[in-house]
Amino acid sequence: MFRQSVATLACASGVLLVPAGCVSTRDGRQLTTLGLEYRLQELEEPRPNRVHILRVDLANRSIQPAVVIAADPDGDGPAEAALTDPLKLAGDPAVLAFVNTNPWDSLPDSTGKKDRSWFEGQPVDIQGLAVSGGHLRSLAGSGGASVWVDEQGRVFLGDVPGDRPVVEGVAGFQQIVREEAVVVPPGGPLHPRTAIGVDRTGSVIWLVVVDGRQAQYSEGMTLQELGGVMRDLGCWSATNMDGGGSSVMGLAGDDGSLRVVNSPSDRRLGVLPKVRPLPMVLTIRQASGSRSSTAAGEAFTRPSDRQSARPADLPALGVASQSRKSL
Repeated sequence: MFRQSVATLACASGVLLVPAGCVSTRDGRQLTTLGLEYRLQELEEPRPNRVHILRVDLANRSIQPAVVIAADPDGDGPAEAALTDPLKLAGDPAVLAFVNTNPWDSLPDSTGKKDRSWFEGQPVDIQGLAVSGGHLRSLAGSGGASVWVDEQGRVFLGDVPGDRPVVEGVAGFQQIVREEAVVVPPGGPLHPRTAIGVDRTGSVIWLVVVDGRQAQYSEGMTLQELGGVMRDLGCWSATNMDGGGSSVMGLAGDDGSLRVVNSPSDRRLGVLPKVRPLPMVLTIRQASGSRSSTAAGEAFTRPSDRQSARPADLPALGVASQSRKSL
C-alpha cells in the first residue's frame, strides 16, 4: 500500500504552470466546466513519484476524444507515420489536453539495423490500433490492448468486436486493470508510465502519466503499481500505453495554449528536458469548431467528428506485428 500525499492544485499553488481548475479556454470557459479535472498526486512510498491525473467526463457533450496521427511519409510504403513534436500534433485551438498513446518502432535499413534515436521526421511503424476520425492507419493487435471510441462517444478497452464501428482508436502494451481488478503480477522494472482507464459506463476516462527515471524526484513504477493507481482512481478497466521517454501530458495553459505539465525523462545534452517526438497522440478537444493540424509539413485534417471505420475496413483486427520499440 502506498503512503500518498495528494495535491489538488489551486491557482496560487505555483507547483505547475497549468492547474486545470484555474485555466480558461480561448472562449473564456474554465476546463472544469467542460468536464476536465487535473491533479498532481505526489507519492512518497515505496519511492518518490509524481502522478499526473486528468479525469475526463465525456457525459459533458462540450468535449470529445480525438486521435491525431502524424503525416504518413511514404504513402503505401512500410512507414505509417513520421515522428512529430506532440505539441504540433495537438496544435489545433480546439485541443484542451493530450497524452501519448501507441508504441512504435523504426524501420530497418538495408543491413537490417534499426535507428532508435527517435528524431523528428523519422519514419516509423505504429504498433496496434490507430484510427482517427474513422480512418484506419494501423491494425489492432491481439491481447486486448486497444482503446477505442464508438459512434455514441463511449470509450472501450479491449479487443474491438468485428461488428462495431470505430470512430477513434489507439493501443498500448497490455491491460493492467480488468473489472476493477489489477491483472498484472508484482515486480518488474521501474519506468515512466502512461495509462488510460475508463469507468464501467465508458463515459468517464482517466489519462495518467507517471514521471520516472529522475532520482529522488520521480523514479517510475512497475506495472502492478500503475494498475493499483488506476484501480484506486475508480477505473473498471485500464491499459498500459507506451511509456519511458514517450510519456507526456499536455494541458491548456492560462492563455489557452498547450503546455507539457509533466517532466519527461528524455534529456538533451544529458541535462535539459526534452519532449520526444511521437507518431500520434490522444487529444481531448472541444466538440465545437473545426479540427485540423499540421504534422511534419503536411496538413492533416480530420474528415468528420462522427465518421467511423466500419467492420469491412478492419479485416484483420486480431493480427499485427509483435515487434515493439524498447522503452
